[in-house]
Amino acid sequence: MIDAATASVFETLTAKQRQAMALAADGLTSKEIARELDISPHSVDKRIDAVRGRLDARPRSQIVRDYRAWSDRTGEPITGDRSPLTHPSPDTASLEPQPEGETLPFDDALIFERTSEWDRQTGWLHRGVKPSDLGVGGRLLFVVAGAFLVAAAFVLVAASGNVLIDLLS
Repeated sequence: MIDAATASVFETLTAKQRQAMALAADGLTSKEIARELDISPHSVDKRIDAVRGRLDARPRSQIVRDYRAWSDRTGEPITGDRSPLTHPSPDTASLEPQPEGETLPFDDALIFERTSEWDRQTGWLHRGVKPSDLGVGGRLLFVVAGAFLVAAAFVLVAASGNVLIDLLS
């Protein structure tokens, strides 16, 4: 059950905020809502964050639950299926336990990134050698060598400046 202050906030939402909240209550993510409304995900987040700001920055999931309860009570139409937050959990008694020592792969396991951004842009290294392959000593050597090169460049620039000053004097 939602309190009167929360209900009054929901009653005074703009049409755009109400539209975003209704789609969020249907269980859509910001990206899905953005595609549905033909706007950016950032705009969706701004609309929902404006509602959150008026409700003392409650978590989005709590505001979505409250909006769903408010819409059920007032008859405000929300299309689509209920949010996954309100679905009962599946019956786990009928599930078989995972066999010991066996790893079950996920269907989408290959879409996850396993390397960091800097690890993928290694055109300057020899093929087959990645920064993550180096041990602590190798990484430390790279850092020290880089610092040495920066210091040497600074010394060269300072010496060139002194030579120019001497020539102009």
